[in-house]
Amino acid sequence: MFNKLMCRFGIGASKIDLVLNKSEFRPGDVIQGEYELIGGRIDQKLKRIETDLLQYDQNNDRSAILHQNTILSSSTMKAKEQRTIRFSCRLSDSFPPSSETISYKFVTRVVFDDGVNSVDHDEFQILI
Repeated sequence: MFNKLMCRFGIGASKIDLVLNKSEFRPGDVIQGEYELIGGRIDQKLKRIETDLLQYDQNNDRSAILHQNTILSSSTMKAKEQRTIRFSCRLSDSFPPSSETISYKFVTRVVFDDGVNSVDHDEFQILI
């Protein structure tokens, strides 16, 4: 009971990490990587994994979602279990390159039935 309560506050909860195959890409490239899931102190029922590709424009102080990916699940992450799931995303040919004012990142969330979330941020560059 105590461990379940702690997980609701994010202490000892399952974690996610998106690991990309590299950090620099060109327009039209396929970004590949893996989601690395690590179980927490207790078993947790996995609902979904959500990944947003964000472009941040410093001039306007705005972020735009360029692509979204959702993996639905009804599996259970066992305590201390480690699991990998393949990831890929094709970059549009029209994305401008990274610069001092334009940056890109993936924001990944894993959502569990009990409402506990884990969030990961992964920056990368788009080259000319």
